[in-house]
Amino acid sequence: MSFFNRFRQPKAPHPHSPSTSLQPSSPPLEETWPWPDIDSPVVQLLQERVAFHEAGHAVVARHFGIRVIQLSIRLRSYSLGRVTPVTTPAWQQACECNGLRRRADGIPGSRRRTPVEVLRPRSLFDYEESLHAELHAILAGAVAEEMQFSSSRGGRGDRRRFHLQVSCCYGNLSGFVPGSSIALLRYRYRNSCRKTLSNPENWTWVKAVVKAAVRSEHGVLTGDEIDLLRPHSPRSPTLFPRAA
Repeated sequence: MSFFNRFRQPKAPHPHSPSTSLQPSSPPLEETWPWPDIDSPVVQLLQERVAFHEAGHAVVARHFGIRVIQLSIRLRSYSLGRVTPVTTPAWQQACECNGLRRRADGIPGSRRRTPVEVLRPRSLFDYEESLHAELHAILAGAVAEEMQFSSSRGGRGDRRRFHLQVSCCYGNLSGFVPGSSIALLRYRYRNSCRKTLSNPENWTWVKAVVKAAVRSEHGVLTGDEIDLLRPHSPRSPTLFPRAA
């Protein structure tokens, strides 16, 4: 992507967030389904918002070749919904980079900071397609919710994940990226997500996923079930298998 050129040189979910970012697999926590007071129009509207948010994540992830393991709109104590994708190469790099930074923070002069520099920017180019897919999928939930309801009530966890991914790819040794650079990337990726979701086939797919999730017996859809809901098309290709 040409707009990456200017950035090539270094320059736990909030409890009140209605929905969370794409999340890696983790041991199941206490969940509730169906939602309490689900006959209330207010609760039904909130559940529909969450379903659109998570469907946006799932459909855009699949559109860009990220395999989705599960979508859930079951209540947890700290979130209302989540999509569990595979770990992409770009996200694995970001997590490794962030871990190295955290361990090096207590020893500013340590050589343990050196591996962080090795992770970026050279190796970034090996994962640029994966990074491009990851950044789209992260922001797609809020975009889908806004397209349906003209506003988004969730996305705080998504923004944190976006910032982490960008800072580990483009930041300096401390992870700093100018706020204007983060804002520009977020603006461009949000616009690209909106264009992707505005495609009639993709938006029909989003609505089918929302309907299936809300009507599901357990509030959960598998990745295969999501793929089968795609209109007039075979299963989406998977470009990024689970990272090693």
